[in-house]
Amino acid sequence: MPRLFARRPLSGLAALLVSALLSGAALASPTATELFFDTPYLSRVPAGTTLDYIYKHVTARPDLGESFDETLAMKVDAAPDDAAGRIANVVIHRGDKEGEAGPFPTRNGNPISLVLLERDVKEIALLTKGSPFYLRNRLRDHLAGGTVEPARFSFEGHEVEGWKLTMSPFAQDPNKDKLLELVDRRYEFIYSEAVPGGLYAIRVITPAKDGAANLIDTSLTLTGASAPTATK
Repeated sequence: MPRLFARRPLSGLAALLVSALLSGAALASPTATELFFDTPYLSRVPAGTTLDYIYKHVTARPDLGESFDETLAMKVDAAPDDAAGRIANVVIHRGDKEGEAGPFPTRNGNPISLVLLERDVKEIALLTKGSPFYLRNRLRDHLAGGTVEPARFSFEGHEVEGWKLTMSPFAQDPNKDKLLELVDRRYEFIYSEAVPGGLYAIRVITPAKDGAANLIDTSLTLTGASAPTATK
């Protein structure tokens, strides 16, 4: 069949414009709000899947609390009244002790981050005698305005591309003098569509004033996922 319109090669200027547009599309990063709040990570996970994480909390001094390691297993099930929604329950093991968190009904985001952030709020409130309500609000407000940049990491033996969301919510806080040594606490979240649940890792770092070491270093990292068991 003859073509109604013959294809013509792009002029030099047009080719440059198309190249620039394609390059810009490839480099365009999601917003912090899209990464943390708006992406339906768990809706892409088959119901019945368990996502496994390791949690490490390291303190430099006894007065900052104890250091410990944990494993967290987050079971993802379908929401009974919402086909796109999910219900997540977390089982936590520390040594021979077991705890639970949830259930977390969700359509967007990954609720495992809420487990870490709620612990973080309680820790700061305990160490500074501050209000947990105030601290939660500061974290929520700054999450929406965090800095996003490309990230690369290794997961299950493969190099993965994703995004790192970084924020320092208390650095300019009007009450930062009350946060004592915790004022420079920094939060890093690493996301990728290539990992189950969308969230690969969180790290919360409280550096010492002299920069020689970290006073508190907390991390949560995805180690793998268990597929749902087939039913007969």
